[in-house]
Amino acid sequence: MRLEFNALPSDVVEAIHHTGLDSYGDPVERHPSAELDGMPCRHCLQNVPEGAPYLALPHRPFRSRNPFAETGPIYLCADMCTRAAPTEVPPTVLQADAYILRGYSATERIVYSTGAVIPRAKLTDYAAELLARPEVAFVDLRSASNNCFLCRIHSAD
Repeated sequence: MRLEFNALPSDVVEAIHHTGLDSYGDPVERHPSAELDGMPCRHCLQNVPEGAPYLALPHRPFRSRNPFAETGPIYLCADMCTRAAPTEVPPTVLQADAYILRGYSATERIVYSTGAVIPRAKLTDYAAELLARPEVAFVDLRSASNNCFLCRIHSAD
């Protein structure tokens, strides 16, 4: 199975930049510069460069509102950046030892027994295993330490 690791869609990020509002209608935080090179932008899937301004906000990467539509903190480049192309391997910005992977149905509900903390080296194997299940439409990849949304994984087949 071919996988696609997908950044946040440009229309979503453009709306955040245009309105200055997060998923709940509250103002996003704008910080004058990144204190270190380690704040991964969820649109370009690169670290916000040290010294560059950035946005910090809660984000809910779901169309619907339901009990399973999780929110997590994210960073974005303060200036509109170019969306990362889908990739078959985990983005290089992922440098932690482990991440949370969780499968969701087409109705954006968590598919029980899919959530697990997975070592970085096993992300593609576990994502493929989840996406092979007919009830799993997509997999979200989140920080194992802070539950930050990082990217969404789809089957490219």
